[in-house]
Amino acid sequence: MSADNVTSPGLDKFISYDIEIDEKLSAFILKNKSASKRFWLYNLPIFHNKKTKTFIWINNPQYRFDLVPIEAYNKLFLENIPILISSCSEKLVPFFTKNKFESIKVGKEAILNLKENPFKKSSLKELIKAGSKKGSIEEIPYSLENSLRLEKFKSECVHGHEPQLKYFFNDKFLPSSRLFIFKDNKNNWEGGILISIKDNEKIFTDLILRKENSPRGTMEALIHFIFIKLQMEGYKSWSLGEVPYVVYGSKLFSKEFLINFIGRKFRFAYNYIGLYNFKNKFSPEWENIYLCCKPGLSFQTILKISWRSNWIKLIFKKSLPKLF
Repeated sequence: MSADNVTSPGLDKFISYDIEIDEKLSAFILKNKSASKRFWLYNLPIFHNKKTKTFIWINNPQYRFDLVPIEAYNKLFLENIPILISSCSEKLVPFFTKNKFESIKVGKEAILNLKENPFKKSSLKELIKAGSKKGSIEEIPYSLENSLRLEKFKSECVHGHEPQLKYFFNDKFLPSSRLFIFKDNKNNWEGGILISIKDNEKIFTDLILRKENSPRGTMEALIHFIFIKLQMEGYKSWSLGEVPYVVYGSKLFSKEFLINFIGRKFRFAYNYIGLYNFKNKFSPEWENIYLCCKPGLSFQTILKISWRSNWIKLIFKKSLPKLF
């Protein structure tokens, strides 16, 4: 795909951007006069069928870029290429709607305001105190050795023996990531949280990991430690990530209703309620998350994403454990 040269309104009107997908179709690249920024650190889920049609899946655009630069992608979105944008925040929906995308509400994202105190509940304070007595917390510097150790730790954690979801979030320790680990008194890892810095104000959570049989309060103590550190460093908000299927009251038998209703039927494979309850104990601001599709979302697209992301494999693993 050839690059388009456009001017992004809202930014310096003299700055011109070249929009392209690189040779290996691995990243969207935004270039200006002084720098080139890669928005996707791993392969984009780009699929080719026998009819040579291309399907592009972009996840979490608010993590990759802001609304103003995304205007520069207008020509790309107007190309005749099926595109799915997942984990799309409400603030980006008007842009995609203007470009004839279908928007479907599929979950909520937990946002912590780092200027407030989310640890006022006595029950939460007690959990933090209990966890803090069982070990220590430290930020682990990036290295190949620590990256490999994190991969090993993931296999030891709750659900580590199951098919792992892909593409919905970054699951690797990168030089641009920050890793915080809860260790017991013998230096064994019991819990970990991997975060990414979007800009000088916002933080996104990539992974929340807890070892089976970890001490009570491990994750609460971890979140408290990271919260205080980020607060002292001057950041303004921290996303604990999203929870799917917690959308109710949709129009009966609409796509929004069906996605959330059917997703809730697979709670045995993905415990969205447990995830919601854990994040909700920190009193976050819950923001709506959307799928934005062009053309409209089809059953075939859902199947493609479910297969590529390991969602179907996870369901089969939980449904038919004796076959795996």
